[in-house]
Amino acid sequence: MENLELPTPYNDIVLPNAWDIENKSFINIDSSGLKVSYADPDENKAIIIRANHPIPLECGIFYFEIKIKNKGKNGLWGCGYHGDDGYSFCSGSGEPYGPTYTVGDIIGCYLNFLKKIIFYTKNSVNLGIACHLPDDFKNIIYPCVGFKSQGGSVEVNFGHETFKYSGELTKSLEKKQNSQGKIFFFMGEYYKALEALTKLLEIEPDNIIALRYRGEIYYVMKKYKESIADLKKLLEIKPDDEWATKAIELVKTIEKIGKSRTNKCIKER
Repeated sequence: MENLELPTPYNDIVLPNAWDIENKSFINIDSSGLKVSYADPDENKAIIIRANHPIPLECGIFYFEIKIKNKGKNGLWGCGYHGDDGYSFCSGSGEPYGPTYTVGDIIGCYLNFLKKIIFYTKNSVNLGIACHLPDDFKNIIYPCVGFKSQGGSVEVNFGHETFKYSGELTKSLEKKQNSQGKIFFFMGEYYKALEALTKLLEIEPDNIIALRYRGEIYYVMKKYKESIADLKKLLEIKPDDEWATKAIELVKTIEKIGKSRTNKCIKER
């Protein structure tokens, strides 16, 4: 798990490194075991593909990414976070979570067994905590992806390549600036991260790394106006920042969706 491992005394831990290729009808998996496509002729049938090994709790933190290669006939798939409607399913019932996603998008799933949290990323943007694990969580859990779309295909990255999300994080950490705030952010300690980054920005108001991470934290906290303000300032300082440009579009989209749902609820009352 490049860039995301924690030191561990366990030397014999076996991590997921490919999809499980056994007993999979209408599923095609390439020779690397990483790319999978769905070919069931029954468009009403759904299937879940899991990794070849469970995620060991001893590793503390685990992260993997899935790239959407082909949306297939109807674009119905998910990995706990659904691509067609943006809903997250953590304990059976779904609820609105993040933006939809499609071909070319990279969706990451982050599990922190130390802090008992799960969050997803879209194209290196942290979408916020999706759910909390029980304090006594000891279940076996596998990385998986669900299909209900003929011709749909995805490719998984279990760490054989640099992760889109951790790659951005690592680049920032290598600069050794405001690392405390970023580490709090990465560990899911958002309030501590916000405090540390805000203090830094009081001293260095044009620190683009601090603006980036505080903008993400505001997004996670659903403080969209504050998030947009930080991202706009980042773009004023660095107009060609591709990540910030995409991030501000995403935040504005989610803000509109939230307002639309609020107005709908008010009308129904």
